[in-house]
Amino acid sequence: MTNSQVKRAIDEAIGKQPLMNETFVQKVQNGKKHREKRICFMQPAIVVFLLFVIGGLLYIIPQSDEHSADDPEEKDMYLAKPEHLNEMLVQNRNESRIMYVFDNGTLHYTSNTRLYLEKPKSEDEKPYSGELIEKTYTNIQIKTKDNQYFITGDEGFSWTLTRTGPRILVDEKGNEYIIPYAFENKPQLSEVLLDDEIQSLGIYKIGGIGTYAYILEEDLGEVNKLFNQATVNEEYISEMPNFKINIEYENGKSGRLELILKEDDQESYVSKNDVENNTYTIFKIPGELADYFRQLAEKIEEINKAK
Repeated sequence: MTNSQVKRAIDEAIGKQPLMNETFVQKVQNGKKHREKRICFMQPAIVVFLLFVIGGLLYIIPQSDEHSADDPEEKDMYLAKPEHLNEMLVQNRNESRIMYVFDNGTLHYTSNTRLYLEKPKSEDEKPYSGELIEKTYTNIQIKTKDNQYFITGDEGFSWTLTRTGPRILVDEKGNEYIIPYAFENKPQLSEVLLDDEIQSLGIYKIGGIGTYAYILEEDLGEVNKLFNQATVNEEYISEMPNFKINIEYENGKSGRLELILKEDDQESYVSKNDVENNTYTIFKIPGELADYFRQLAEKIEEINKAK
């Protein structure tokens, strides 16, 4: 197997179980034992016949250590289409804080290399090193050929991506990117936010120290009603989720949502990723429900400051 074939296998196996196990290893060991046995010399006539057969096969089958870039099977397997990038998150495979978001003719770029070291001793002290870079490119045009995307935009923006795996893209500089799902398996929208009545609900801050805050039991009825007033949002959201919501339902099941919690005068959102039904939906939540979550966020801050 060539180096490119090995790498290709790794890209296709993202999220799968390891290929090797005890049974596989045992078969290899048994094979080695068999190879140690002596075999009898074959008759000269048989040897000559086999050489003719092997020679014929080598003549018919082209020899190449790597797949040619013009191999149609290589291209068709991961075909590029302009609509793939209409609405898509492209995240750097080695540095997840570098990402591009395509939004129907606009491209949003974010590079967040800030590293939070410790709590600031005062409001004037910066709690991080590094920087946050955000750019927006407009009038994005996408043309494709075989397994490549040729992306251009205003002010001379140009970017070429090559699709090398179901969820892997590589740019002209060799940087690898990963997308949330294969283009052929794009999730659909769903109008179902909750799977049942909520029995308990708690949130914790993404990137925090794991402190939970929970909705009071007497408020759960009101929270259920407010969740049912949430509406599907199909517009681009530039902010990343800042909280996780863990839910225990009355039917015994559990669920997890992501929360984009903003300031009082701005809309807040929750997203639901249902892998089983292949749906991913962002919901705009009522202001009263966002107020509940802000109270929980304040509790988390109070607990953490007291530590």
